[in-house]
Amino acid sequence: MAPISIRLDRVSKRFDHTVKGEVYAVRDVTLAVQQGELLTLLGPSGCGKSTTLRMIAGFEEPDEGTIFIEGQDVTHVLPNRRGIGFMFQNYALFPHLTVFENVAYGLRVQGRDATSLTRAVEEVLELVGLANYGRQQPHQLSGGEQQRVALARAVVFQPKVLLFDEPLSNLDAKLRVEMREQIRSLQKRIGITTVYVTHDQEEAMAISDRIAVMERGAVVQDGTAQDLYYRPLTEFVARFIGRTNLLVARVVTAGEVDVEGLRIPLASGRDVGEVVRLVVRPEMIDIAPAAVGEAGSGRITQRTFLGEKTDYEITFGSTTLQVTRSDTFRGPSLDVGDDVRVSVDPTRIHSLGQPISP
Repeated sequence: MAPISIRLDRVSKRFDHTVKGEVYAVRDVTLAVQQGELLTLLGPSGCGKSTTLRMIAGFEEPDEGTIFIEGQDVTHVLPNRRGIGFMFQNYALFPHLTVFENVAYGLRVQGRDATSLTRAVEEVLELVGLANYGRQQPHQLSGGEQQRVALARAVVFQPKVLLFDEPLSNLDAKLRVEMREQIRSLQKRIGITTVYVTHDQEEAMAISDRIAVMERGAVVQDGTAQDLYYRPLTEFVARFIGRTNLLVARVVTAGEVDVEGLRIPLASGRDVGEVVRLVVRPEMIDIAPAAVGEAGSGRITQRTFLGEKTDYEITFGSTTLQVTRSDTFRGPSLDVGDDVRVSVDPTRIHSLGQPISP
């Protein structure tokens, strides 16, 4: 296992709110980031992810807890002495300086000699695909190119850790995909420990080695994208990571549950009569034509064709299932109003938390 590069030990941060009084932005967060790992802090607005990042950077000081970078306690160390590279949401480029001078700014502050400074800037501009852009002004660049300048400036002085605060939020959808791939590729090439903040779960899943999901200032689950998607610990994580069906079902036999007449096999044994919550992802459900009025069948109430997949909504009494099919060209055509039979592989079903009392 790689050594720990960043460690937060029971870190909390409070702010004074004009109406609510003193509130916790971050509460009792403990995290460890391994050397060379890319950890994403993921959650909705106001969950504390950016405040956590700013405390790692030194822009905010925790009220409780300790922050370590490469084994050194930096809780009260100034930002410019922590060895961090920080990429802001708005890029924070100097409009009056060329691309070269923007990237070189931090090195000049450090007093780097002209020869090594020039070599370092040219190398990093080539690394981000801007080898011939040194004389350009920021206003002459596209949003994606400005993003790469900001990235080059963050890594040019070889920081110990790299921090990103919603870096792609100002780009269009296509550029976001391109830039997240470039950030991921660059991070792996240089092997720098990185903490990345976003509210976009797809972005987090695409770029991260590990994701820490935050809710109301606390980390509620951390793990790989696969862990969070297939084995969420809470309803919040199940809903926030991807689309899902959260079903309340009653165990009717040792290996089967009932959801409003729909019988679903359950791999893990539960006691008959228990009420359980199930996480079933839309793509894990199979549907096929059913006879009108067939027991346990549902009806398609909505169909959305999206090219590589088709999304359906299927109703069973008061329950609505979201279903995704990616091979619609292979099977029979299904449309709104059709009755369908539903089946789910029991190994694809995740039981959420403790049983609910009947």
